Amino acid sequence: MQLEFLVAMSKSINYISTRGASNTLKFNDVIFEGLAADGGLYVPEKWPVISDEQIKSFEEKSYNEIAHDVISVFLDDSISSQDLTNIINHSYSTFSNPEVTPLRRLDQTQYLLELFHGPTFAFKDVAMQFIGNIMNLYLSRKQRQINILGATSGDTGAAAIEGFKNLDNSNIFILHPHNKISEVQKKFMTTIESDNVYNIAIKGTFDDCQSIIKTIFSDLQFKKDNNLTAINSINWARIMCQTVYYFYAMSRLDYDNKSVMFSVPTGNFGDILAGYISMKMGLKISKLNIATNENDILTRTLNTGHHDLRDVKTTTSPSIDIQVSSNFERLLFDITDDTELVKEQMLQLNTNRQYQLSNEILRKMREVFSSHSVNQNEVKDVIHNYYKDYNIVIDPHTAVGIGSANKCDEEFDIKVFLATAHPAKFNDTVSEIIGNKDFIPLKVKDMMELDDNYVILENDVMIIKKFLEDKIK
Repeated sequence: MQLEFLVAMSKSINYISTRGASNTLKFNDVIFEGLAADGGLYVPEKWPVISDEQIKSFEEKSYNEIAHDVISVFLDDSISSQDLTNIINHSYSTFSNPEVTPLRRLDQTQYLLELFHGPTFAFKDVAMQFIGNIMNLYLSRKQRQINILGATSGDTGAAAIEGFKNLDNSNIFILHPHNKISEVQKKFMTTIESDNVYNIAIKGTFDDCQSIIKTIFSDLQFKKDNNLTAINSINWARIMCQTVYYFYAMSRLDYDNKSVMFSVPTGNFGDILAGYISMKMGLKISKLNIATNENDILTRTLNTGHHDLRDVKTTTSPSIDIQVSSNFERLLFDITDDTELVKEQMLQLNTNRQYQLSNEILRKMREVFSSHSVNQNEVKDVIHNYYKDYNIVIDPHTAVGIGSANKCDEEFDIKVFLATAHPAKFNDTVSEIIGNKDFIPLKVKDMMELDDNYVILENDVMIIKKFLEDKIK
């Protein structure tokens, strides 16, 4: 293993922007960058490939060991093999299940990939615990201070705060849409007592929060002056960490000569992009299903090729109440390998709120992806039926993934549904459907009694900048 790791390091990959005009970086720099200077997103210059033999060996390895092997191919020599092992072990020691993301079998064809066993009960913990620890190592070495800025539709913020709370080398500022996330999601963020944590409720939508983040990071001087770093899924390290559980899930399946589909509730396109990348790395997934709620821009895009922004609708699955799917840019770049086209499409999106994909691009996307939307009544039916038929309690986002997968025309031997959050994070919705609250852990019950600590600010970039400057000083 040590030899394999050293070989990987000697061939460590460079990171480039999807818009082609920013400097090439190594991992130890790209993890702190977020948006590239040209407004694009960083991706590896080429996808590392893991051999069939090594993928086969994952069947005998733990989640942490698989994580080491998968993540190592994206790193550079700033992190030793032992450092990586220590970071992984420390990061996932906070998870309640030793397998980190256990795969639960429902019947002969259906599986749940449970991603909610981390400290904030959501899949974002998988990446954020790791990122917090690896950033802290880099910062300690350099005796450097950073200020982390992120937007959340409900879960990213809590996971980020949990990963960075009480760290001496960082402050963390999280924007969330005021009154548009669940009460439990809010409590996971706003009840943390730490001097380096700042929660900001924006009078707007998640897309508004995300737009503020991108605007601030496009002001390169402000970013530099205030040592700003992003932790949204625009940060490459988020995507990198999420590829691991696709490798883990496949290692626990008997999939020889079988078709395997993963269905992913999708908003910002980060979680499902990780599945796409795992396929580029050698994983034999047959199809990735983009599961959307009434905010179905990605379903409409895949069906028609027309990508057009509409008003955000509030649903019972708020973490995917998103119209601007930032990571879709990474997919567009990978499929076309054309930075000029990406720049033009993003310009059209910013100015006209729409763009059109060519038939060739659409054909390539459809080879990998399917997509179906699920409305709130269908979500209720899925939660009710899977509770009745399988005695499991699932959250509304997982229900979107299941409901969407079950609409696919194509048949698959194995369907894996990503269970992205614990149902307790949406206890009001779920308990009303199944008729009990027995699934709510004591941790959540106790947390609901705690006082909130956050500020409410207008949807205005200048106001947010002023707030940051005041707190950073």
